[in-house]
Amino acid sequence: MPLLKLSDSINLLTNSFGANLDPATELNFVCQKLLDSCDPPGSLERVTFVVTADSNGEGFIELADRYQAIRGAVENPTSTSLCGLPLAIRNGWYEYTTGNLGMLKSSDPLRGIIPITKDDPTDPVKYKVPACPTAGSFTYFTCICKLAFQLLENDDDVLPIQNLNALETGLLARAKKRVNDFAREKELWAQAIQELNDQKDNYDGAQSQGKVQYEDDWEMSRLGSDYYGWGWGWSDGRY
Repeated sequence: MPLLKLSDSINLLTNSFGANLDPATELNFVCQKLLDSCDPPGSLERVTFVVTADSNGEGFIELADRYQAIRGAVENPTSTSLCGLPLAIRNGWYEYTTGNLGMLKSSDPLRGIIPITKDDPTDPVKYKVPACPTAGSFTYFTCICKLAFQLLENDDDVLPIQNLNALETGLLARAKKRVNDFAREKELWAQAIQELNDQKDNYDGAQSQGKVQYEDDWEMSRLGSDYYGWGWGWSDGRY
């Protein structure tokens, strides 16, 4: 199925734009709102980074402008490794306790992915990682990264939101805001987000990236617990 582009969405949703409003501007507002409010299908990408050493000999990775956050990460033995140990992400929203999933038992409480404070707002986003390359070798990290909103300017720009129902509901929410009906606006945004979540729960195509799954063959979910045995088969976990 072709990806929804800016020109396509303007044509398909032509009856949902208010009078004397620029459709592209309205769609930019809706896409940014929905992308920042949840992790819709297609908004998460698997990215492998090469770890760089800083002046103190500690490893870090630099996030490209295409991404706004890291949702999950594993340490890779090689650049082509499909799996590795899950690691904690240290920030105000996602935090693991010592010895829990993503932390090795009795490990340093600072182990994990740690955001590095910027000296200047224009500096790139960097994260300290618990690994560092040695001379003559490379160290890799594979991360699940959340896409950042990019302004839609050209007709062929692909929308980060590929759900027409959610886009239409978002446009209705914008219309309610213009007439100061803030209660209904809030309801419509919640409905649009729910429509995206429903899509994610039922999305099973080749482009399904909104829900990252792994087979927990080694029972990593039991790290830090007092369980030392092996289960039968495997469990299907989700980040």
